Amino acid sequence: MVSAAARYGREPGEEVVRACIAVLESLDAFGPASHGDADGLRVRTLRVLLTASELWWRDGDGEGTIGIEPWPAVPVRALVAQAEAAASRTADRALRATARHMAGQHLVVTHSLDAALTALTEAVELARAAGDTFTELEALTDLGHCTVGRDMKLGVSLLERAETLASRPPDAFPHPEQAQLLPMTLARLTGHIGVAAFDRGAFDTAESRLRDSLHRLSPRNTPGPFAKMTNFLGQLLTAAGRFEEAESLLTEAVGRLAPRATASTHQGYNLGLLGKLYLEWDRPGQAAPPLLAGWDHLRAAPHVSLLPLLRNYLGELLMHPSYALRDVARACELFTETVEECRRTGFQRSEIAALMLGARGALQLGDPQSALGLSERAVERLAETGEMPALRSEEVYFTRYEILLSAGRQEQADPWLDRARSVLLAKGRTIADPDARDAFYTRVPTSRSILAASGQRGHTP
Repeated sequence: MVSAAARYGREPGEEVVRACIAVLESLDAFGPASHGDADGLRVRTLRVLLTASELWWRDGDGEGTIGIEPWPAVPVRALVAQAEAAASRTADRALRATARHMAGQHLVVTHSLDAALTALTEAVELARAAGDTFTELEALTDLGHCTVGRDMKLGVSLLERAETLASRPPDAFPHPEQAQLLPMTLARLTGHIGVAAFDRGAFDTAESRLRDSLHRLSPRNTPGPFAKMTNFLGQLLTAAGRFEEAESLLTEAVGRLAPRATASTHQGYNLGLLGKLYLEWDRPGQAAPPLLAGWDHLRAAPHVSLLPLLRNYLGELLMHPSYALRDVARACELFTETVEECRRTGFQRSEIAALMLGARGALQLGDPQSALGLSERAVERLAETGEMPALRSEEVYFTRYEILLSAGRQEQADPWLDRARSVLLAKGRTIADPDARDAFYTRVPTSRSILAASGQRGHTP
C-alpha cells in the first residue's frame, strides 16, 4: 500500500488504482481472519484508491462507481462503507477520521452539502483528537472549500487553519504513505485557497494561487485534481474577460482528458465551462456543442453541485437572443428545476443564480410581476447567504435594477445600480495590470452593462 501511495502523482492514476486493488484483494482472500491489524491497512488503502480514482467516479444509480479495467465498476458508496466498517472495528480514532473524510468527499458528490459538511466536520474533530495531522489537514482542506459555499468567513478561516497545519514537517505524519500523498494535498489546498480568493473578488491573488496549484498537478498522473483546478482557473479567466486565455486553457484540458474520461464529472464540467465562456463571449453557436456534451457527461456521471450549474448555463443558452434554437419558456423551466433541487441539496450559489436568470426570463416572456418577485428573492437570498462562490453579486444587483427600472420604479432601482457598480469597481481594483483591468470592465457583458448604465447617470469608473 505504501508503494501504491508512492506512485500517486508520479504514475498514471489507473496504475495506482490497480495497485490498491491488488492490496484489497489480498486482504479479501483472508476473509474475516484479515480483521484486526489489517483493518488499518484496508482503510488506508481505500483512502489512496479513492484519491487516485476521483476522475472516474460514477453516480448513475445514486452510488458513485469506479470503473478501471480490468476491475469491474464498484460503487464508491460500497468502498466508503468498507472503510467505515473496518475503522469501526478498531478503537483507532485516526482510522475513523480517515473513513469519515472519505464519506464527506462522497456525500458532496452524491447527496447534499449539509451531509458532506457534517461528515467532514466529524473527520476533522476525530483526526485532531487522534493527533493525526495529515488526516486533519486533508479533511480541513475539503471542509474549508465546502464551507465557503455556506459561510465565506468561516470557510476562509478553516483554509487558513489547514495552511498552518501544512507548515508542519513531514515527520509529523504517523504513516509513511501520508508523506507520499502530502504534495497532492498541498496542491489541492493551494488551489482551494485560490478559489476562496476568487469568490471574494480578489482576482490577482486567486490567479496566482490557482496557477501555483496547477503547476504541481499533472493531467496524466493526477487527472482529477488537475481537471478541478483547470475549471476553477477557467472560471476566473472567463469572469475577468480574458476569453482567449480561458478558451486555450479549457480546450487543452478537455483534449488531454478526452481519451480517459468518457463519462467523467470533471470532464463534463470543463466542457460546460467552455460553453459558458462562449456565451460570455457572445458566441452562442460555439457554446451549444460543448455545453450539450458536458450535460451528457454529467447525466452519466452526476454531481449534485455541478448539475445545477450546467442546467443554468443551458438555460442561459436557450435565452440568448442569437441562439438558433432559442426557447425562453424552456429556459425558465430549467431555472425552476434548479431552484427546487438546490433547496434540497443546499447549494445556494446555483439557487440564487437561477432566481436571477428566471427573473430575466420572466421579463422576456412578458410577465413583469414574476420578474419582480424572482429578482426580489434573488437579492434577499444573497443578503441571507453573504458572498457566494463565483456568483457575481454585481449581476444579481444589476438584474434587480433592470427589472425595477422596466417596471417604472427608478427611485427604487437606482440604489441597486449603485451597489452593482460598487462591487464591480472593488473587484477591478484587485487587478493590478491596467490592460487586464480594462478587459474586465469592457469585455465582460455584465461589467459593460453596469458601467454603461452608471455612465448615463454621470458616474465614471
